Amino acid sequence: MKELIILIAWHKESNEDRVHAFQENKKSFADHNPDVDIITVMTPFEGMEAWLNTDLSCFKWYLENGHMHSAQRYLIVEWDCWCNCDMYAYYKRVWDCDIVVPGIKYPERDDWYWFSTIDKLPERVRKYTTGVVPFCGILLSNFAMKKVSQEILKPEYYGLNSELRFGTVATSLGLDPIVNPVCNRTISWSGISPLDSNYLGLHHPKKLT
Repeated sequence: MKELIILIAWHKESNEDRVHAFQENKKSFADHNPDVDIITVMTPFEGMEAWLNTDLSCFKWYLENGHMHSAQRYLIVEWDCWCNCDMYAYYKRVWDCDIVVPGIKYPERDDWYWFSTIDKLPERVRKYTTGVVPFCGILLSNFAMKKVSQEILKPEYYGLNSELRFGTVATSLGLDPIVNPVCNRTISWSGISPLDSNYLGLHHPKKLT
């Protein structure tokens, strides 16, 4: 069993600039993590559905391929994430946690658009409503990958945003996400411009070269 596998979510894309950006972003992970397997997870969804269902694509990949690509931990990143450091060092303070995320939102304290869709969640899990923002730079133990994969692909969770669905499912399973204290500076759901490579870590989003 490997110590870490990096999963990069990707989709059908005709925009050459974005294809080039994806290739450069993927290379950045390989350059700084030469001993780690990096696997591209192709989503079966298209357009906006590909973004909304990044989580389903990754956990479906695990159920179908995890036995052939076994690791103690999996790191999920989106195609528009750029890396300039070693992932073991980046996550060292939270390496032993089951689920590590860049940021968390709760309906009791945070104003977030996707909380307007809580009624689409199965009623039995609404009390666990949690948002993970963004769905990138997420480190999961093998145990967490297995538990979440067995739950999140149930049809009752379809039609939701990945950040809301994943956060809620994980919390409902007793796998409350932990925030990586070094993530917040360079990972956002919106653009961070200009990209500052002086900060070592994950940089998201980076959609252009």
